[in-house]
Amino acid sequence: MATSLLLPILLFSLLITASTNKLRKFSAVFYFGDSTLDTGNNGYIPTIINANHFPYGKDFPGNKPTGRFSNGLLVPDLLGMKLGLTKFSSPFLDPSVSENDMRVGVNFASAGSGFDETTSHLWNTIPMSRQVEMFKSYLTRLELVVGKEEASRIIANSMILISAGTNDFTRNYYHATNKRKKSIDEYQDFVLQKVEMTLKELYYLGGRSFSVANLPPFGCTPLQITLSLRDTKERECVDYMNNDATVYNSKLRYLLDGLQEKLDRGKFVYIDAYGAFMDILENSSLHGFQDTNRGCCGTGLTEVGPLCNFLTPTCKNVSSYIFYDAVHPTQRVYQLLTDTAIITTMQQFSNDDYYATHIGNN
Repeated sequence: MATSLLLPILLFSLLITASTNKLRKFSAVFYFGDSTLDTGNNGYIPTIINANHFPYGKDFPGNKPTGRFSNGLLVPDLLGMKLGLTKFSSPFLDPSVSENDMRVGVNFASAGSGFDETTSHLWNTIPMSRQVEMFKSYLTRLELVVGKEEASRIIANSMILISAGTNDFTRNYYHATNKRKKSIDEYQDFVLQKVEMTLKELYYLGGRSFSVANLPPFGCTPLQITLSLRDTKERECVDYMNNDATVYNSKLRYLLDGLQEKLDRGKFVYIDAYGAFMDILENSSLHGFQDTNRGCCGTGLTEVGPLCNFLTPTCKNVSSYIFYDAVHPTQRVYQLLTDTAIITTMQQFSNDDYYATHIGNN
């Protein structure tokens, strides 16, 4: 590797280390969303949208599938390590809380889900509204362990990370009756109403620190490219889908700014997943990627979920691929996205004056 390439990589690593050392020590992190965050919850429900089989988990510690839609770790795993979380749990398991060890990560995400309940009904996954209900049940169990006052303190000093919405468009709107009933602008507003309802409910349940990811450039996933080949004829990003995501993201940012003004005891941070992922795609060679528009599993054009299985051949060098299957990124991409989020987003939660004023008094 040339010295010119080593230098920016070294500087980036030093910046990540410095940023991590300054991160706020959250009492817990709660994850809500879809397959980008789901670390195995779908394995507990009757749905075909799961990744508890090979070749998923090929590079996971122990080389075993765990329900993560990738070859290895996801953002909750990677971010949890950076934040120093001591435990990681699912609402389907023991609450994993004790009076002596409260710094946990609890994951409510479900692959194939969305803010629109119809999206989850298509695949029998857990919609965002149900994930919030599961969070309420978790709070009840938490109170039984540590008491109501301590439980309130833990929630107020936790971070709530939300990443969802992609399935509402790619698995629902573009391919279902919603497209005939609503314009894209109307459907975006419909989903954003659900986003607002979710954030307000979590706020009134005691949450104060919110990280909300925008939509990624889902028009660049191998599956969406394949499904749109009749229109583009070339394996390139589907522009109208990415344009729709960009418009939605602008509306989401406006929504979060509005909530910041109305709910001033909370902090609502916008995660630019679109920009971070587009940077990886547009500067793929700089990041060491060679294959950008097909996945590592099978042909890389359509294989995802049950179609990516132990009979499906995989690529020889997964580190050169952006996508592991036809939809989901490889661990290397998730690592880059997590590092970027730490530098550009998580630092916004490290303002001691803000927390002393707004959180410490809860």
